[in-house]
Amino acid sequence: MVLNRLYCKVGLSFFLCSVANVFASSTSPSVENSMSSFQVLSTSIQKSPNDSRQYAQIRLNNGLDVLLISDPDLKNSAASLSVPIGSMHNPDRQLGLAHYLEHMLFLGSQRYPVINAYSKFMGQHGGYTNAYTAQDTTVYGFEVNDNVFEEALDRMGDVMRAPLLDETYADKERHTVNAEQKTYFDNDMRKLYALQRYTLNPKHPSARFSTGNLDTLKDKPGSKLQDELKLFFKTYYSANLMKVALISPRSIADLEKIASRYLTQIINRNTPKPLILTPLLTDKERAIKVSIQPTADIRMLQVNFLVPSVKDEYMYKPGGYISRLIGSDHKGGLSDTLRHAGLIDQVMAGFYAQESEHYSSFSIQFKLTSKGLDSQDEIMATLFAFIDLIKDKGINELQYTQQKKSVDTYFKFLRKTGAFNYVMKLSADMQLYPIKDILFYRYRLDSFKPLLIKDLLSYLTPENSRIFELNPQIKGQLQIPYYKGKYTQEKLTTEQLERWTRDSHAIKMQLPSANEWSAEDLSLREKTNSDKAIQLISQKGHSVWFQQSAYLEVPKGSITLQLNSDINDRSVKNNVLISVLLNILNKQFSELNFMTQEAGLGFSLSALDGLLVSTSGYSDKQEQLLLSVLNKIKTASFNDTELVQAQQEMLRRINNKSKLSAMDLAFDGFRQLMRQPSFSDEQLIKAVQTISIDDLLIFRDKLFSQSTLRLLVLGNFSAQEVLALDSSINKLLERQKRDFYQLQRKIAHVKQGPLNYALASEMQDDALLSVYLTDIKGNKGIATASLLNKLLKPAFYDQIRTQEQLSYSPFSLSLAIQDNIAFGLVTQSPAISNQALYVRFDVFLTQFKKQLEKETQAKFKAIQDAQLANYTAKPTSLGSEFSYLTGQWFEMREDINGKKAYMAQLSKITLAEVQDFYQNIFIKGLHRQQIIVQVSGRKFKDEALLKLKNETKISSVEAP
Repeated sequence: MVLNRLYCKVGLSFFLCSVANVFASSTSPSVENSMSSFQVLSTSIQKSPNDSRQYAQIRLNNGLDVLLISDPDLKNSAASLSVPIGSMHNPDRQLGLAHYLEHMLFLGSQRYPVINAYSKFMGQHGGYTNAYTAQDTTVYGFEVNDNVFEEALDRMGDVMRAPLLDETYADKERHTVNAEQKTYFDNDMRKLYALQRYTLNPKHPSARFSTGNLDTLKDKPGSKLQDELKLFFKTYYSANLMKVALISPRSIADLEKIASRYLTQIINRNTPKPLILTPLLTDKERAIKVSIQPTADIRMLQVNFLVPSVKDEYMYKPGGYISRLIGSDHKGGLSDTLRHAGLIDQVMAGFYAQESEHYSSFSIQFKLTSKGLDSQDEIMATLFAFIDLIKDKGINELQYTQQKKSVDTYFKFLRKTGAFNYVMKLSADMQLYPIKDILFYRYRLDSFKPLLIKDLLSYLTPENSRIFELNPQIKGQLQIPYYKGKYTQEKLTTEQLERWTRDSHAIKMQLPSANEWSAEDLSLREKTNSDKAIQLISQKGHSVWFQQSAYLEVPKGSITLQLNSDINDRSVKNNVLISVLLNILNKQFSELNFMTQEAGLGFSLSALDGLLVSTSGYSDKQEQLLLSVLNKIKTASFNDTELVQAQQEMLRRINNKSKLSAMDLAFDGFRQLMRQPSFSDEQLIKAVQTISIDDLLIFRDKLFSQSTLRLLVLGNFSAQEVLALDSSINKLLERQKRDFYQLQRKIAHVKQGPLNYALASEMQDDALLSVYLTDIKGNKGIATASLLNKLLKPAFYDQIRTQEQLSYSPFSLSLAIQDNIAFGLVTQSPAISNQALYVRFDVFLTQFKKQLEKETQAKFKAIQDAQLANYTAKPTSLGSEFSYLTGQWFEMREDINGKKAYMAQLSKITLAEVQDFYQNIFIKGLHRQQIIVQVSGRKFKDEALLKLKNETKISSVEAP
């Protein structure tokens, strides 16, 4: 996987926002070492007061630095290894080589030569593996049940010591890399990211194609791919450059031993870290504008500034100070001013401390309205007016104090993250930050440094800007290398730059004031209701559930309120009204959303069986927040501009569906099919254009006058506080005394033939979603399907991706749809059409029957135990502690304390029962109805649609 950048808006958005989009033999030691095979580098690592884990850093005799983390609460262990080598280190003659090597490494190693044995081993023992290649780093990781952690670590060590890099599979992996690139070939955000790099100094290695495809990764005169692959590995994959992070329930002493035993085998080639001294920018690449013609109807303006690196000033966070102010949604700020002018829907600001070895960067992204698309000069002038305001009045103790209070509180109660994600982040960070601050650098803020902030602001000028727009109106002249689409590039004129500066002088704005939502009471409530959820109120039309945390001592919680009603589903117009209403309300709540997020609180609005209002974060002021949101919804007024913008956004979203990835479109189609009632896009388009402000006001009032009340409160509250909150909520609505409403989902008609729903895509690939909806209900069916999925998923992935190279991302899934068990296969393919994909699915299901019949009890028991371990592991957050319970609440179970009953059922499932389930559903065709969603892309548009025997063709999902 190639890492691309995502943009962050809320909470701690002013810190590093580079995010990795991550997916999901013998055991004899490879090297025997004595206790002198490592040295302890540090046990003094600054950690949160809320962090009970133990840490140490050691250096093995081969020069490999390893961070050890002991967490007795875990059931699984995880490891990650990073190399400070990425796409910018690709040789010109083989672009994409670093990414290609990432793929090839795990196709067998010297002592574990079986192809894909590495990932299968992790999957069979309750875990998984993944990796990504960034511009300057490649990171590998796995998670696995702790009882096989040593063998898993030995496998990783053997891969990094002696991968086979077998040429037999080279062409297959070339096609897999190519399929990955094809998946994003017409993705507008990938095009934007690529052009941001292509328009840098052409002498810098970042200004090149990075993913790789069949054209760039092949034998060329003077450059044989296999030789280049081996040379790249031997040159850069050296222990002295690598960093490893391990986390496990084992003690630090035990981790020292196994790290020494299994990782010392990695060869130290004493490779110096490659330095790239070429500047990212010259004057030629500054003050430019790049206009991209998007495939989807996207209107976006992005302004980037490259500045001298301040990565080593992380303890003062000058970049975070500035981006916090620019991205703030406070009254009179940049976002508020532009939104009230009708020019934007949203502003996002990010600061990236490590853009490259010598550069940091700012990125300000504007989501434009139609009016804003034609008023970009006004937006630019407003941006520089606000930057000037920061320069003149914004460098002060008030803003610094707010920044410091936020990060200090956040770090004090820093929650645990999952083991895999934790070590993946840490091993990458070890390449950049000192070990003593490896957990703290994001939150450390030592003192106010106004001169450092002022110096950084001096680079945020029109002359230093690099502007990128996604504009459906432009006609690109230049082809985007390696992607579908065109763009234009121009140098900004002196007249433009001077106009922005001149116009900015007349624009008046203001800085944010003190944040009234900052938590003050961080005390813990007495634990009286932590064993299980209790129903404080159970009446017709009125339900209140409550539970405190049984595991975590943090002053946090969550509140979920549902104004329950069938109002959204009574008609297509009502279905549109709730969407338009929430769109407008979310914009009106922009300032409140920003301020509460910065204070460690959060809230969201959504449409689920009426209106859903959720809050989370510090328990202090959370009840106040919920009531404030409800009051604002109840008294909100709307204007024509807000309505028109919401209507336009909804129309764009519907019209952009055909430009989604084929797989995303398939899932959207499946959701429409399952929903009862469902409304077609044509119905929605027609209805949205009939909405008036009076319609919105009447609909909003009905939400408060025609609903029942469901409330779920979790975490650091008392029962008395919950009942007081419930009483306050009841004063705001006319609660109805009737049964709760729940949207119905499609049920299986097992005596009917398959349903076949065909959709057309404007993208290239085909996608096929084949779901078997059963009439099997209950915990036993859910558990059986879940265990089957653990057995089937790696086999399906191996067959469709590795062996046949038909898809980059095939997977299977098991789920419950309103009590009915469903099992599905899905993939998107640039290689073959849906008809051919269906044949391959069918062949796989037939072949897997034989594999399942030969499955061993030992392997099945390992998978079952791993599943159970995931349920019994101590939760790392309130979200993970209450996830099962919350799911039961949303499903409207009479008793939401069903987790133990499900675990008991899961523990009783036998291999024979899984085999029988498979035989009945997939071979005999019992208890199920097949549902097909096929998406036809442009590449195979001339191919006939997939047709099934005795099928019912679905031409529309329209409700009557």
